Amino acid sequence: MTSPHLREGSVVIIDEDHPGQLKLSNRAYDRRVAGIVSGANGIKAGLTLKSQNIVDGGQNVALTGRVYAMADASSSPIRPGDLLTTSGTPGHCMKMIDPSRGRGAVLGKAMTSLENGMGTVLVLVSLQ
Repeated sequence: MTSPHLREGSVVIIDEDHPGQLKLSNRAYDRRVAGIVSGANGIKAGLTLKSQNIVDGGQNVALTGRVYAMADASSSPIRPGDLLTTSGTPGHCMKMIDPSRGRGAVLGKAMTSLENGMGTVLVLVSLQ
């Protein structure tokens, strides 16, 4: 991670300025989306893959599976089955409203709802 410690549930993107590292997302429909920092609402990583003595420290990032993510439903309610993408709110996801901007920017599908404002949603992570 480019930042030392990100909040669990944060949506992260590939950091093009630091090869091999991730950073907090900060714009909508970002094709650099990489995953979600695991651990929010008590859901920890099910499997961790790493090379011994190569990369130590850091945080677990869900690339697939079910984890909670910070979400912003200010522009549209999020419902189960909605495709999710990065939001302009740093570290948050949102419902994908404009499919023409979604190619390569899909984080996964919502498994729970968020009617308005900010909160967390359970996400079936499936990067596309």
